[in-house]
Amino acid sequence: MHRSNGFSELAKLMFKNSGDETKIKQLLNAGYSEADLIAYLHSKDPLLRRAAGFALRLVGSPEVIPELIEALKNNDRGTRFNAEYALWEIWSHSGDDSVDAMLADGKNLLKNEAYQQAVALFTTIIEADPSFAEGYNQRAIAYFMLEEWSKAIRDCKQTVALNPYHFGAFAGMGHVYVRLGKIEEAIEAYKQALIINPNLISIAEAVLRLHRQVEGK
Repeated sequence: MHRSNGFSELAKLMFKNSGDETKIKQLLNAGYSEADLIAYLHSKDPLLRRAAGFALRLVGSPEVIPELIEALKNNDRGTRFNAEYALWEIWSHSGDDSVDAMLADGKNLLKNEAYQQAVALFTTIIEADPSFAEGYNQRAIAYFMLEEWSKAIRDCKQTVALNPYHFGAFAGMGHVYVRLGKIEEAIEAYKQALIINPNLISIAEAVLRLHRQVEGK
């Protein structure tokens, strides 16, 4: 049920239980529907929008993704930040705890620069759930670090085929095209990322640099 004083209640819930995400999730699931949180995400109050974005990071399902994508274009920076954070969190959940645990392990392998091991683990994830877009996206990152460009492009394309909202995969595709010297393709991939998420400042700057490079030829 939608509450008119939603922010004060959300804020009280979150700050009182900060540091205990399990308890916050339980309280959110008990007291708020996704419809409530989506309504808050579109509130005129920027603090309420931010609180809703943070809550959706914890308890949002894939059904809220279009609303979060819309929030990426909000005029409030905090709202945009929380929406992006929520999207990455939702994209990291397959619906299978064992797959999600492998994904977390794979990300740790990337952080530790164990790229071949990461490829192997992400491949296992993909074999377990071929419809899980983030498995392909993370493997694309590993291939990128190994400079296996064609494989990285292939996985980026599969990611956006499964998740057309995945601005990270479009940006990654652009990075690979730059390494291959395919400037027009890089610009197009970067633009697709920016259409979805206009907050990617480094990507916007890359587009400007590439345009200057093309014009200077």
